[in-house]
Amino acid sequence: MDPTRKLLKVFGVKVTDYEAKTDALLERAAGATGEARLAILEDALELTADLDHWLREISSHVLERQERVLRRLREP
Repeated sequence: MDPTRKLLKVFGVKVTDYEAKTDALLERAAGATGEARLAILEDALELTADLDHWLREISSHVLERQERVLRRLREP
């Protein structure tokens, strides 16, 4: 599998996993107070940080490709 497809596959899994897990966290948060709510927030922060990492990986991959293409097209 080429690097782009692999990265997109990983990112797709991360996004759907984030959606499912944060939906569950929101349900738990509805009745939570105090320490339980804080634990839910910590879980949400961890999930969000992980998803942000993969979003940066995707963005970086695309921007590097764009730069490579435009640089080569500029060459005589």
